[in-house]
Formats: sequence, structure tokens, C-alpha cells
Amino acid sequence: MNSSNQKKISPVKSRREREKEQRGIDIIEAAEKLFLSQGFESTTMKQIANKAEYSKGTLYNYYNSKDELYIAIGIKAYSLIIKYTKQFTEKERAGIKQLMAVGYAYYEFTKDYPNYASIFHDITLKLPDIASKPKNKLSNIEMEYLNLSNNYGNLFVKVMNDAVKVKAIRADQSPNMIGYVLSTLTRGLVEDLMHAKDSIMKRFNLESDEIIDFAFDMIREGLKPREI
Repeated sequence: MNSSNQKKISPVKSRREREKEQRGIDIIEAAEKLFLSQGFESTTMKQIANKAEYSKGTLYNYYNSKDELYIAIGIKAYSLIIKYTKQFTEKERAGIKQLMAVGYAYYEFTKDYPNYASIFHDITLKLPDIASKPKNKLSNIEMEYLNLSNNYGNLFVKVMNDAVKVKAIRADQSPNMIGYVLSTLTRGLVEDLMHAKDSIMKRFNLESDEIIDFAFDMIREGLKPREI
């Protein structure tokens, strides 16, 4: 009897789980479209609920605020960046090529997923206080975002430290200095290319790929070991 009842109940639970998951997907997709078309500040939870065709109450069952929705999209972006970084770096041995692969992975992510990249870049400006919040004040969404941020940072640090170990990059500067400058230069250049690609091509007759290649070549030269 218990076995028979279990068979009848399980499909119902499975369907409910699928429906719940689909609602979550619908809400995220609606939020993405609105954030991209009219901006974060101009988007309201009511508009997102209407776009997803759910009640506002249903929306709040999944997310407490539009900040959380924005961060949820950032989580999707971070997951993709980590995936790309692993794929690119695993193809290279420890050293300068592997370090450059981190930058190329980030660049390819922005080309393949420009919408996610745009929101990902924007989160650090719109919601800068996440990293400084006490842990007991963080929501589950914020914790997941920070964990992915740390995972990505750890990937980068490992690649850089491995390059130092095999003496592929200069040792007269601290890894912190090298890491900060590399990440800042790469992110700034990629963001500029994302937003001004057409004007750069028109004004300077330069393609994004060749700019990235040249920039990374300059970085590569600047990272060569120095005689101490």
C-alpha cells in the first residue's frame, strides 16, 4: 500500500518541481530583458512580474528585490566565465601562455555573451557593497555570487602562482601587484571594446581581435623575467 501511494505521489511532486523551476527561469528571463532594454534603475519588480506573466506575490516567493534578481544574472555570468577560464587554461601548460589564456577566456566570454557581460560589469558599480557585508547579513543569492567570485579569483591566482613557480614571469614584483594590474588592464580594455567597438573601427580602422592580440603581446613582454 505504501509503495502504491508512493508511485502516485512522486509524479505529482516531480511536476511541481518542474513548474517551480520553470517559473524561476521565466522570471530571470523577464528581468534580463527589462534590465537590458530600460536599465536597472528604471525597472521595477511589478514590471518584471508583468513581463513574466506572474503575480507580484509569486515573484517575491523567488526574489526579495530587484537587486537579488540582478545578482542572480551575475551568477549566471560568473558561471560562464569560470567555465571559459577552465577550458582555456587547461589547454596550456603552466606559464605565460596559460596566464594569457585567462585574459582570452574573459574576452571570448564577452563576445559570446555580450548581454551577460554588460550586466556583469554593471553589478560592481550598482551593488558595490556586497563584498563588504557581514556574512550573517548576506542573502543566499549574495553568498552564491561571492562564492563564484572567489572561485574565479582563485583560478586566476593559481594560474599566476604556477607561472611564478616555473619562472615564466618576472619575480621582482609581488603576485598581488601583477594580478591587480593584469585584471584591471584586461577588464578596462575589454569593457571599452564592448561599448565602443564600432567607433574604434571607424576612427582608427582597428578590429577588436587585433587590439586584444596586440595588448596581450605587450603584457606578455612586460611580464618576462628580469635579471635581479
